[in-house]
Amino acid sequence: MLAGCAGSLENPERFDGGTQAGFVCSSLGKQAKAEVVVPRCVTGCHSAAIHQSTLDLESPGVGARLVGVVTSVCPPRVRVDRADGGTLQELITQATPTCTEAMPPGGGLSNGEISCIIEWTRNLADGGPE
Repeated sequence: MLAGCAGSLENPERFDGGTQAGFVCSSLGKQAKAEVVVPRCVTGCHSAAIHQSTLDLESPGVGARLVGVVTSVCPPRVRVDRADGGTLQELITQATPTCTEAMPPGGGLSNGEISCIIEWTRNLADGGPE
């Protein structure tokens, strides 16, 4: 009897309880989405349930909601752009961005976290994994 098979490469969600490695940023050596974006940007602002600026950073497929997508608060700029980083990069790196306010509200991202988010968004812009 073959009950409870471990899974195969055709169904990787069956390994380690569904945990799959995401993009690891070199600046911190952490999984960008799981260890930086989710704890610093999702709770209360950009979750699957709460979409500040119509942005969900929690659900799968975040690249499709970021790369080349026009912002809802700073049109015609895009959220993530390979050329200049887009509004997301500006909002996390500038104390007084040209449109709206710095993110997260009240600041608080370390230089390493900022670098990690920038690495992650460049990876997404290049078609890389979350």
